[in-house]
Amino acid sequence: MRLFFCILGGLALLLPAAGQELSASADGNAKLTQETYAPMHRLTWEEYVGTLTHWRQKFPKTMSLESRGISGQTMPVYLLKITDSTVPAADKQICLITTLHSGPERTGTTGALAFAEWCLSDDPLAVETRRKQIILVMPCVNPLAMFYTDRFRNEHGVDPYTGSGRIGKLWDVKTLTLTKPEDAPELTAVLSVIDEYQPEVHADLHGTGLQEYAPTQLGTRRMYHGQIMTEVTGGAYSNYALRPWDWRVTEAMIDAGRAAGFPSDRFEADAQRTFWGPELAPLGRKLWHGMPMFYSAHYGYAKYHTMLLTQEVAWEQSLVARMQGLMRIGNGAWLDEKTPGYPVNRMRHFVGHYVTAYGATASARRTSRVELWNQQSDFALGFLYPQTVGRETLVVATTAAAKHAVASNDFRSLLGDSATEVERFIKAGPELKVAMEQPNEQLLAAKTDAKFTHGIGFRLRLPYPAPKQLEVRLNGAVLKTDTTDGFESWFADGFTQVQVNVPPQKLPAHGLYFITCAYAPDEQRPTGWMPPAEVQKKYATAKLDAAPATFTDVPYGPHFRQTLDVWLAKSEQPTPVVFYIHGGGWAAQDKTDIHQHLDVRAFLAAGISVASINYRFLMDANAAKVTPPLQWPLQDAARALQFLRSKADEWHLDKTRIAASGVSAGGCSSLWLAMHADMADPQSADPIARESTRLLFTATKAPQASFDPQQLIEWIPNSEYGAHAFGYPLTKSRKETFPLFLANRAQHLADIPLWSPIAHATADDPPAFIIYTKDDKPPVKGQPQTDPSHSVLHALMLQETLQPLGVPCAVHYPQDGKPATTLQDLLLQHLKPINHGN
Repeated sequence: MRLFFCILGGLALLLPAAGQELSASADGNAKLTQETYAPMHRLTWEEYVGTLTHWRQKFPKTMSLESRGISGQTMPVYLLKITDSTVPAADKQICLITTLHSGPERTGTTGALAFAEWCLSDDPLAVETRRKQIILVMPCVNPLAMFYTDRFRNEHGVDPYTGSGRIGKLWDVKTLTLTKPEDAPELTAVLSVIDEYQPEVHADLHGTGLQEYAPTQLGTRRMYHGQIMTEVTGGAYSNYALRPWDWRVTEAMIDAGRAAGFPSDRFEADAQRTFWGPELAPLGRKLWHGMPMFYSAHYGYAKYHTMLLTQEVAWEQSLVARMQGLMRIGNGAWLDEKTPGYPVNRMRHFVGHYVTAYGATASARRTSRVELWNQQSDFALGFLYPQTVGRETLVVATTAAAKHAVASNDFRSLLGDSATEVERFIKAGPELKVAMEQPNEQLLAAKTDAKFTHGIGFRLRLPYPAPKQLEVRLNGAVLKTDTTDGFESWFADGFTQVQVNVPPQKLPAHGLYFITCAYAPDEQRPTGWMPPAEVQKKYATAKLDAAPATFTDVPYGPHFRQTLDVWLAKSEQPTPVVFYIHGGGWAAQDKTDIHQHLDVRAFLAAGISVASINYRFLMDANAAKVTPPLQWPLQDAARALQFLRSKADEWHLDKTRIAASGVSAGGCSSLWLAMHADMADPQSADPIARESTRLLFTATKAPQASFDPQQLIEWIPNSEYGAHAFGYPLTKSRKETFPLFLANRAQHLADIPLWSPIAHATADDPPAFIIYTKDDKPPVKGQPQTDPSHSVLHALMLQETLQPLGVPCAVHYPQDGKPATTLQDLLLQHLKPINHGN
């Protein structure tokens, strides 16, 4: 790990090398420092080469040694290959260990040597590792830097770790080539090993060293005993892209180090900071400071899907312990896998569905992995959405023709008669669509085909431990249980893993892979949290669930609140309609409010269809600076009614028999629609706007008839309703805003009659049936009321206006002496379907 500076108290400090005096007068302290922190032995080139030669001679069946390049003109870049040569290599994992920052970071190299020494030992884990893996160790990538210069760069000024030269980087990331390979023989040697072996894992070792010392401070260039660093497992502080994709790999290594007595830093987790990214740059001081950059270790990942990790080494024995944790992963089966090896075989993904490498051995999977990895950008993945219990799918299109077929939902063009089973599976489920990771326009524009010849695998995961009646099909054909030509299933990591294997000889030329998996779950898991019983009772939850709408959230306008639900009655004749507008002061509740006041199923049984609408609230109009805001919810009621009529033919509705209903504000909106002149615009280019807004009748509960504050005060002296509908703050109480509304009445005189139902009363208005249930005393005009906003006086004053016009207006309230009735009764009584056959 390279630290660019150390700041203490605002000053950059450069400390002298071990053994040097801190000041001319500090002889005693300097001597004490030398005794406490004795110089550490500096490994020489001769000792290094001598050790490698000694091992080769001592372990001829276990280790081979070769030079992969020349550094510093004369110094070989060595590669150790450690494995049990008596065990065939076909099923072995390959792990590469390098020291791209060797040189001043000396413990990376000594740690690599300590690990190689352990790999050659008789430790049972080392013996097992040699049987199951090929361990490639390049202990000193930059020997000139390690043994002579103590600087990161080689003689040409190139840092093998970053690939940086004297002027910028040598890496062409697009082509994965070096622009001046002759200047980077050490790095070229590493790349040659990666190209030859295509390893599953590449671990690059860093460590404590002399990089912070200026050349004039190096002195004897010796590290000292006790010189350490914060050890880091799995990544680099400067580059968070240099880490395993699975944090559990890192954690297994940390656990192994901790068991040996060595702790490890966990990067952003220990710092409690989130990752950096371009759009988060303004928050830079609050983010993890590492950047995602291309360093040389990414070469193996980019070309071969090699898993990366880096480590900071303070103690060689700590590195050995952590690497032992890594070796155990390579020796055994990963958490959700069946075969031993590192987790490197998933080539493409889409929301928990995977394309995987194919093969019965590690070498076969390696060949497949590399082939698929470099073709996967031409794959398109999808599955039936929403996902459904008992059904799982994966669709993979690897050719232009397959992508076109998926986009056009034309599987038969490629699968022929086999598409019948695919179509049957799709039709049998409730899913909405085949959800693809690419939009249809991209799929239809596809021109290129992926070409691979070594087989392909697919992974689905079922969220049950022991599903039954498992039936897996590929392109409609039933698959048998088979490790190389069919499917396997096993429980691991909380899922039943379903692995589909397609051998090379069965790769379809058309490139479409439609996998269906039907199963019976082994346990029943309820979904859908239910509110407390008191809340369910208040909001009629049981009635809502018992009466699912035929169509839900049908938009009648662009705003998200401009939607309606429709329940269509079954009838040979066009059906009458209950048109329901919910209450809530045009500021709360929604269309499900209908179930608190009406029994939808009873209407359907009587041959009456039902529509319940949402509408824009006063707050929406206020935000848009619409004055008065009341016009939006009332105009939405009219638009929703016109939209419903525009769907009459499609939904088999009787346009002439639509009754509006609602409670409180919803009742007021209903009355406004009924009293208002027809708002149809026969000349409009919009067919919906040409529809009528006239109603057969209204049946409402506790509606308001007027918004004139002066009129309301005359009716009910303690009136307080209406100011919010004309733009007065919704955040204040009605008692606070109504006096302001009354005082400012003059400035609202032009608007009040436009939006008050009673102001639109004419002789051609439809009948009105109005119910009040909470009045606790006989209503008397001019006397205060217990609930002035919902007093029956509103209806009685409207009745007084309509009767001289000859418009029926029946008002029901507790003190009227008439039999009690309900909205349900009134609507059923006056909206009976007409039998057109008689």
